[in-house]
Amino acid sequence: MDKRRIAQIYLEEDNNCAETLLRAASEAYGLDVSPEDTRLIAAFGGGMGCGGTCGALAGALAVLGRVAIEGRAHATPGFGDRCAALVQRFERELGSRECDAIKARHFKGDGARCLHTVCAAADLLDDFLLELRGGQAEAAAPEAQAAPAAQAAPAAQAAPAAQAAPEAQGAIPADADIARVKGRGFLHNKGTDRFNGRVITRAGRLTADELACIADAAGRFGNGNVALTTRLTVEVMGIPYAQIEPFCAALSAQGLKTGGTGSRVRPVVSCKGTTCRFGLIDTYALSDKLHELFYEGWYDVTLPHKFKIAVGGCPNNCVKPDLNDLGIVGARAPRFEQDACRGCKKCGLEAACPTGAVRRVDGRIRIDAAKCNSCGRCVGKCVFRLNDAAQGGYRIFIGGRWGRAGVPGRELSRVLCSEREALDAVRSALLLFRAYGNKGERFADTVTRIGFEEANRLILSGELLAREREILSLDVVGGASC
Repeated sequence: MDKRRIAQIYLEEDNNCAETLLRAASEAYGLDVSPEDTRLIAAFGGGMGCGGTCGALAGALAVLGRVAIEGRAHATPGFGDRCAALVQRFERELGSRECDAIKARHFKGDGARCLHTVCAAADLLDDFLLELRGGQAEAAAPEAQAAPAAQAAPAAQAAPAAQAAPEAQGAIPADADIARVKGRGFLHNKGTDRFNGRVITRAGRLTADELACIADAAGRFGNGNVALTTRLTVEVMGIPYAQIEPFCAALSAQGLKTGGTGSRVRPVVSCKGTTCRFGLIDTYALSDKLHELFYEGWYDVTLPHKFKIAVGGCPNNCVKPDLNDLGIVGARAPRFEQDACRGCKKCGLEAACPTGAVRRVDGRIRIDAAKCNSCGRCVGKCVFRLNDAAQGGYRIFIGGRWGRAGVPGRELSRVLCSEREALDAVRSALLLFRAYGNKGERFADTVTRIGFEEANRLILSGELLAREREILSLDVVGGASC
């Protein structure tokens, strides 16, 4: 669709977003929508007048119905999935489907109003219809453009068995298309037209209905196999390039999304926390907050490289928090009343300590702070109740990395006593990486280059939080390859 014509319809002729999209598409695709017919979509402008579903999206869906429906919607195979795929693509591009949320990001007070949103919806619709028609050139005659998209997209209607058949290979997608879908969580299977799609979980947790949805989608659009990654995401294997959009639409029925790639915060990994007998913190609750704040909340924030976060409930380190860019470990430091120790011949603290931090000095028990890892196992073990008190908290490790050049992270200089402090430390670490990291550099390298002591100071001082707006406005280029 012609952007200049869209601007004319929207700004000069003073149509709302829904009317503009429908009229511009009618002219571009020869749909013969009359001014009277345009009134049918008018009420969807401004999110139906109440900030709800975006009017530009409503207009795009109306156009999809006009060109893709064969007789009736219920008689058109796959029409519902196509609608869902277009909505998901719109949400990914604009950040939401809701008018109020989109306006908060894209509305211009210089008179352009929502022109950016209308143009973005037009581009998405153009690309979507082109894909449904099997890749015809945009310069095709209006008559060909107006042909029902469903007739020109046999691949999208293929039987599930044919979709999953390994021998039914299509052409290998162009490099630009491989790169585009990789950013959405689809990794190319070398030498084929197939991809593995990463489905995001909540620190490895899925409901039974979500699992059933993934299994169904794997059978319909993939080769029927599912793999689990070390980051606790689910990979559906063998998805043909042409089936990526229908696959995403099928997942959306359970609110599932793909992702987990690129130079950004990756999905959070967590152990079982307080459901484990050694767990000291509610790791699932914390990882949910981290996921919402930094995986979802920072999804559009580019970092120099990928950034991995892991949450462990205790020093057993089952999910290797210290081998992540940032790791959080639950802590419970004993507050033993050493001066009141009676020097028992058999000490419950000494028997309970797994690190040898509890030892006898001049007949009395002492706790070696250098060996104590704040696991809390000795708390409450003194028969004279001299070790009932303990300080709970969060140990933070930064600059860890595994792989061919693995390096353990280093612990910040003090245990953080509250969840709020821990969340602020994560935010500060991300801001540090964005402000001081170089393109393609992992966080471990950034910490080494500026020095651990300086990184420790910057993260704990709160200095970076005060500069958040400035740092988020920096132009950062990412270097992650997967």
